[in-house]
Amino acid sequence: MGRRHDLRAQRLLARADAARPPLRSVPTRPHGDRTGHRFERAYDDDVTRGPLLHADADAFFASVALRTRPELIDRPVAVVAHVVVACASYPARARGVRAGMHVDEAQTRCPGLVMLDVPQAEIEEVGDALLALFHEHAAAVEPGSIEEAFLDTGAADVEEAVAVARSLRRRAATELGIPLTVGVGRTKLMAKLASRAGKPDGLHVIDAAREAELRSTLAPSEIWGIGPRTVARLGDLGVVTLADVDRVAPAELHQTCGTAMARRLLQIREGTDDAVVRPVTRRASFSASGATAGYARPDRTPQELLETCVGRVCHRAERSGLAGSVLAVTLTPETGERVRVLRTGVPEATAEPATWSPLARDLLERAPVPRLTGLGVTLERLVPVDQVQGALF
Repeated sequence: MGRRHDLRAQRLLARADAARPPLRSVPTRPHGDRTGHRFERAYDDDVTRGPLLHADADAFFASVALRTRPELIDRPVAVVAHVVVACASYPARARGVRAGMHVDEAQTRCPGLVMLDVPQAEIEEVGDALLALFHEHAAAVEPGSIEEAFLDTGAADVEEAVAVARSLRRRAATELGIPLTVGVGRTKLMAKLASRAGKPDGLHVIDAAREAELRSTLAPSEIWGIGPRTVARLGDLGVVTLADVDRVAPAELHQTCGTAMARRLLQIREGTDDAVVRPVTRRASFSASGATAGYARPDRTPQELLETCVGRVCHRAERSGLAGSVLAVTLTPETGERVRVLRTGVPEATAEPATWSPLARDLLERAPVPRLTGLGVTLERLVPVDQVQGALF
């Protein structure tokens, strides 16, 4: 990326060096982008030895798109998929632009909004590199999406965890050209709350005193994994903060929000919530997707988009030393109907586009969906290439 990447990296590095973990935390709602990738998890060696990290790339799609456009960093920018905002930069968010918003509404709320097409291939490449960076810093990595993960670094105390967090942020800035926020906490929830409080582009620690405070004052709506319906039901019970859970009989709590959620709320209140990072043993799939129509670029036919996506997943699998035996094609109809998922397979795992492309084309030709707005390709049932048996002659 040359000089533009260097300039952006210098700015990010200056922020990373300046960041110091504050002792106070005010939880806010999380921001993030989601891309479907699956992983296989191992539960045999789930040992957490100290503080956990939650690392989350800031406005990931926008940050990737801005790597070669440093002159736009302080301007409101939206990464757009066709006519919908896929991700808004923080200056754009400050002016009311949100993911999922139609571009017309976004421009009305934010005159002068700069709109860029989704750099899907680059996003996938940077996402893979970010995951590799996490693995370099941690014994166990539990991805939540393409741009975030919990990390167990083996740190014995907060100081060691903060040192790892600073290294992560520095390398994300210099090597990947993206800002990375890292939160440090005793449990997964506390680490995630810390990263929320540190955004954007920061490093934040929730210490023991702040953790004790949060376990009384935190609202259910601020707890990761609790949806609006459950929040409403808890509100009917008078549960506005975690401290209010103490006044509800366990049986009533179970009846109101289900056994699993009731158990989790009680554990959070007691401080015995999940503090185990469940490591990934190997990647289970690679996904690539795109839209037939984009912003400020020529439209692509479904056939062209299919070939591109097949090429991307095969390239990423090959680079990772993996091959797959099943290929799934996800079709998004223009009519707004539910997506269709079609699959094909081969007897021997491969990452060769020459093998998968004709099979994928055949799926597309036989698909009962005449017009598409987008599609995705997923290479599944991955195995290391050295485990693939050679063809018998």
